[in-house]
Amino acid sequence: MDKLFSKNLKYFYNEIPEYYQLIKNIKTRKFKIINNNGLNILDTNTNTYFYPVENNKHLMQEVSELYANNPMKNDLWTKYFLTKELYEYDEKILPITSSIVNKIINISKNSKNFTDGYYYDKKFLYTTSIFGLGCGLHIEYLIEKYDFQSLFIYEPEPELFAISCYFVDWQKAFEKLGNNLYLFIKGNIDTKILKRFYDSKVVTSNFLRLEFTTYNSEKIENAKKEFYLANISNKRGWGSFEDESVGFKNHLQNINKDISILTQTTKIDAPVCVIANGASLENDIKWIKENQNNLILISVGTAIRPLLKAGIHSDFHIEIERMPMLVDILRPSLEKYKGYFVGASVVDTEHFKIAKKPLMFVRDASSTTGVSNFFLNFCSPMVGNTGFSFSCHFSDEIYMCGFDVGFLKNKRVHASGSYYDDKDDTKEGSPVKGNFGDEVMSDDLLNLSRQNLEMTISLLKPKKVYNLSDGAFINGAIPKHSNEIQLKPINKEKFINEIVENFKIDTIKILNYSGFLELYKNKIIELLDKKINNKKELTEVIDLVNDYTLAFLRYEPAVGTLMKGSIWHILNTIYITLHKTSLKVYPKMVKILKKEIKKYKVPKTT
Repeated sequence: MDKLFSKNLKYFYNEIPEYYQLIKNIKTRKFKIINNNGLNILDTNTNTYFYPVENNKHLMQEVSELYANNPMKNDLWTKYFLTKELYEYDEKILPITSSIVNKIINISKNSKNFTDGYYYDKKFLYTTSIFGLGCGLHIEYLIEKYDFQSLFIYEPEPELFAISCYFVDWQKAFEKLGNNLYLFIKGNIDTKILKRFYDSKVVTSNFLRLEFTTYNSEKIENAKKEFYLANISNKRGWGSFEDESVGFKNHLQNINKDISILTQTTKIDAPVCVIANGASLENDIKWIKENQNNLILISVGTAIRPLLKAGIHSDFHIEIERMPMLVDILRPSLEKYKGYFVGASVVDTEHFKIAKKPLMFVRDASSTTGVSNFFLNFCSPMVGNTGFSFSCHFSDEIYMCGFDVGFLKNKRVHASGSYYDDKDDTKEGSPVKGNFGDEVMSDDLLNLSRQNLEMTISLLKPKKVYNLSDGAFINGAIPKHSNEIQLKPINKEKFINEIVENFKIDTIKILNYSGFLELYKNKIIELLDKKINNKKELTEVIDLVNDYTLAFLRYEPAVGTLMKGSIWHILNTIYITLHKTSLKVYPKMVKILKKEIKKYKVPKTT
């Protein structure tokens, strides 16, 4: 044991010095290793043992073996399936993507080995998260016996991490798993690392996650909640070639016309109120109306209707939705609206014809990002994120109204007087911390929106952000009730003009993207077209295609964004179906993709 501890210390000293320093700087001795008729850990504060004792024998080793025994069938482990069932896509909505997906599903269902359950490999584990180390011996056993798609370990107690160095060969663990081992010691789980992980393993992490809790504590429960929220958010924002093509065509129709487009952003010396359509907007409508001369008002999405109903015309209204149905929804409001309509270049061109004062911008996370001279960051996944990013780019004092990114249980999600009044506006969700203390509910989309709002604050660093919304707590934003805020009048016209001056008539060069698309498609087939012998190799190939897609996104954003959603849907279908039948049908699936992928073409306006 002492030899292994010394080996670990030396390894951390040379390779991960922050862990070495963490161990060396431990001042307390709350936990003690017991080596008397078996091994155990004693909590000296409570005088209790971590592991059972029977007939005066300490059972740490036996229990650790039990913990590590066959996690796929071990009732001590929790299994979270994100995509559990196969379902065929609607060929009217997604004609090319659905054709490929549905043919792959049919190959699987018509194979003689098809099962309603799943086939797993005995020695391969999927995305695995372990909360609490204890002595860590079960982790040593797991690493000896299994290969992992990825392994996350969270331990809030540095002392227990130090104790694990007597039982876990951490050098061997890192050498075997490499970048697929994530170790969080002390503090909280870093949600930015979780997001980067799910971005890098979009498809394979979307199938199954294994979870084991070694012991319970408040910090561990909070960490599990963060992991769960990051996990479910991974399902969002994939999109499809067909959806992106609509925006791409709209972009080509809208640009290089007589509409001024955002070419830069410069800060104004005035506060901004950005208004979304969460249910709590109703609480602050009166405050907004009373202070409309003291703020630059920026509304987003369906918030325009309750504002107009209250006699409030925001100074700027932002839309990003590309689908044609938005025209009919927004027309009655836009025909009345007196402020500047700021539309993403992907929205239907009809909006710019209806608006009295149209302006345009190019958004990120869209196929149009690469077809622009300047684009606005942090626009995903909802129009509220876009409006908040817009506000952060122009002001250092921001007030958020209706940014609930959550909802009260069994209550409506949106403010009354909006598009959602005659629709079912309730949702199911999971509890998250409320902005004013009480828990609220959140789902995958709202949680992703909250995470991205927090990232926007972290990276753009506005000096003051106040969250007036009675919804989820947003890190970096100060909870504040509107009746606590006193504002002074500003020269609105001056500051509005300063914002508008950032929009210019600009010419955007259009390239021929067909060659880039063919390059991408050919490489995808090359990466997939190989023999697969087991689930580990299948996972590695899917992750490799995922890596290439993300790299291509950086190389050529237009084509990368056009293709990524559909490719992820296709890979997801391949991954799930090959857990329901024999890997022998994989070449047939690749053959289908080889043929059908040719149907993806760069969209044109004519």
